[in-house]
Amino acid sequence: IKMSTVYIKESELKSLTYGKLLSAGLDKHTAEQVADVLIHADMTGVHSHGVMRVEHYCTRLQAGGLNKNARMRIEQISPSVAILDSDDGMGHSALIGASEHAIELARAQGIGFVGVKNTSHCGALSYFAEKVTREEMIAIVITQTDTCVAPHGGAERFLGTNPIAFGFPVKNSYPMIVDMATSATAFGKILHAKETGTLIGEGLAIDKEGYGTTDPHKIENLLPFGGHKGSGIALAIDALTGVLMGANFGNHIVRMYGDYEKMRKLASLIIVIDPRKLGNEIFADTMSQMVTELRAVKPVPGVDKVMAPNDPQMLYKEKCHRDGIPVPTSIFNYLSGNR
Repeated sequence: IKMSTVYIKESELKSLTYGKLLSAGLDKHTAEQVADVLIHADMTGVHSHGVMRVEHYCTRLQAGGLNKNARMRIEQISPSVAILDSDDGMGHSALIGASEHAIELARAQGIGFVGVKNTSHCGALSYFAEKVTREEMIAIVITQTDTCVAPHGGAERFLGTNPIAFGFPVKNSYPMIVDMATSATAFGKILHAKETGTLIGEGLAIDKEGYGTTDPHKIENLLPFGGHKGSGIALAIDALTGVLMGANFGNHIVRMYGDYEKMRKLASLIIVIDPRKLGNEIFADTMSQMVTELRAVKPVPGVDKVMAPNDPQMLYKEKCHRDGIPVPTSIFNYLSGNR
C-alpha cells in the first residue's frame, strides 16, 4: 500500500520544522540551522535525510541524548588544522561551524582540515559541500554512522553507511556535488520505503540469515556498494573520523534508533581546499568545461542524456519550487501537531 503524500511550499515546511525543533528545546539559531539542512535534503530528493528525521531529533532531545544548550569549542592545532568539540549538540550546527572555520583556514593557508568530535547525526553532507563551493573552494566531507552494513563477505553488521561528499565550484552554474553513502543504499531510504510501503531494489540488503531481500521489513543489514570496494572505503571513513578523533568505531557507536538518553559521540571531518592558493585562478572555469564535456558524452541506448553529479538533484529542486515538496501525510501531520 502506497502512503498518501502532501505537497508543501518550502517556506511553510521550513516554518513547521523550525517550530517543532523550538518546542523540543533548541534555541532559535540552532533550530534554524537544523531546519535549513533538512529542507535542503528534501528539496534535492534525499527524503531519507529530510523532515522525516524531525521526530527522531525531538525524541532524543527530550530523552537527554542530545545537548539542547551545547557550547561548541574550536581548538586550533596548527595554522591549517583544528578540532571542533560539538559538546553533544546538533550535528548540523557542528558541521556548519566546522565548514565555516575550514573555509577561513583554507583562505589563509590553502587548506583547512577540521575534525569534529562529540557530535551527532548531521543530515545530508551535500549541504556542507555546497556551502564551501559558494566560496569557490573545494570540499571533502565525511562522517561515521552507527552500524547497519555487513562488511564484504559478512552476514553481520560491522560498518555504518559512512557517507562521503565532494563539492567543486563550477563557473556560472550550480556546483558539482558527489554525495553518497558507502552502503549500496542509504539506511534512510529503507525507512522511507517502510513509510511509503514500497520495495527496495535487488542486491542492496540481506535478511537475518544473510540472504538478499527487497522487503524493507525483512532487512537485517545493508550491503556495501561495489562489494569489497565500498567495504574498504567505509572502514577508511571510520578510521579518519572515529578512530582519528579518539571516539568510537563500528559496533561501539551508540545507535541512532534506541538508547535515546545516551550521547552518541560521533565524529566527522571536513577538508576545504582553496584552488587560488595553489595558483589556480581558473579552477571553476575548467570544472565548467569538464561538466559540459561530460554531458556531451554519447548516452547508451535507453538513456536520454549523460548527467553530471548534482544534475538530477537540481532538476528535482526546480520541481519542488514549482509543485511543492512531497511529504508523507503521516510526517506532515506530526509536524503540524495533528498526531
